[in-house]
Amino acid sequence: MNEEKLILQIRELCNSQQPENKSEFFQHLKKQGMLNRRLRVMSHGEFLACQLFYIGKWIWMLAGCLLLLIVWISFRRPGYYPFALTPLLSAGILIETRRSFRWRMAELEHAARFSLRSVFLARTFLLGAVNTAGLVIVILIVRPCFSCSLLRVFLYMMVPYLTASYLGSVYERLHRTEQGLGSMLICILTSAFFAAAPAFFSLLYGESLTVFWAAAFVLITCSLAGNLRVWIRNMEEPVWN
Repeated sequence: MNEEKLILQIRELCNSQQPENKSEFFQHLKKQGMLNRRLRVMSHGEFLACQLFYIGKWIWMLAGCLLLLIVWISFRRPGYYPFALTPLLSAGILIETRRSFRWRMAELEHAARFSLRSVFLARTFLLGAVNTAGLVIVILIVRPCFSCSLLRVFLYMMVPYLTASYLGSVYERLHRTEQGLGSMLICILTSAFFAAAPAFFSLLYGESLTVFWAAAFVLITCSLAGNLRVWIRNMEEPVWN
């Protein structure tokens, strides 16, 4: 079968019906003053506010419960275990990044007015900002429970959280799946690692390694930003007309 016959068959199979009441529809739009009206430009703040309500409520509930659990454990048992719980906060962010793929809407959202790249950036920023702000508040609350300085408590909380976020984002970028079990497993294993690490390396949370923790914080933050940049760059973004 040559190409011309194939094109003709495709046109016959995909032949759409003629629109009914087309003229009446345009007359109605003209009466309403909507025929030549341009869509209102949405500001960045309005766009972020809209995306806030599209994030699953259970993700916010999970983050809130984890933060409360960290506070409770810090007051009841102020050891190293509260630090090991922060990687679990990354699970909600990583699950949200694959939402479009889970519902098989990614291809359509690539060509939407607000493309998948914009939605991805907005939701990741919102979840990351809220989680980070929540962790900072928790750090200020539980600081009296620990004998170390505020800076060390901040590093001990943030480094495990950023580590899970970085490893999970790399996995999600390279292995896009619908269930997201791999990224959740990464968060759990990261949490287990920081919980068990003091048993094998007793000086891990010592004051002498504060510089090491600070360097790890800077390195992981830059690596996470670089991975997100590559991830976003690889997303197609056709211009919406």
